[in-house]
Amino acid sequence: MQGIILEVDIKSDSGIIRGDDQARYEFNLQACRNALPLEGAIVDFEVQEGKAAAIYVLKMPLKAKLDWLFWFLFSFRGRISRDQFLMFLAAALFVCLSATACGAFENLSSLVVAGWAAAFYIFFAILVKRFHDSGTSAAWLVFTGIFSVFSSLIFVEVLNVGTTVMYIMLTLLALLVIFCLYLCFVKGAIGSNRYGNEPYSCKTMRLK
Repeated sequence: MQGIILEVDIKSDSGIIRGDDQARYEFNLQACRNALPLEGAIVDFEVQEGKAAAIYVLKMPLKAKLDWLFWFLFSFRGRISRDQFLMFLAAALFVCLSATACGAFENLSSLVVAGWAAAFYIFFAILVKRFHDSGTSAAWLVFTGIFSVFSSLIFVEVLNVGTTVMYIMLTLLALLVIFCLYLCFVKGAIGSNRYGNEPYSCKTMRLK
């Protein structure tokens, strides 16, 4: 049977499909075999025990893709997998280097600054969702950022502290940075945690 996805809730890992028979069927996101099901997508599915199963996405409308992209780049809710994080890093590195090079040649320094500000927000949102995948609060990320500011002030001797205190602060900062880097690349929690269900992509291309 074919139908259209009316609603998707990534956090609860569920959704609703309206079939060709005009009946509505609940489904689990993990029942989709070939892609992440999004609202408005045309799907083929089977009905098992009153629910949609063995779902295959046949057509994904542009609006659904844009809605997912907006969530991925700007939302602080939910989880993303390590695979998605690595792909984002590769794309972000290429875009940022290209934008910086164009700004330097065209003398568009103000646009470069605005672009880096937007990139910082997007990168922070991505990191928050990556932390959530391991079940870790993004408060560690915020604390590391604040601590790095104080450590920088100490390093340039704006804050008058002793050498011993400075070394202790810099050591703690290094440990925090290493911890945050670990959380960026650690394998995510299997199944659900307090931030949502396991990202869909983990089911199809999980790094070992």
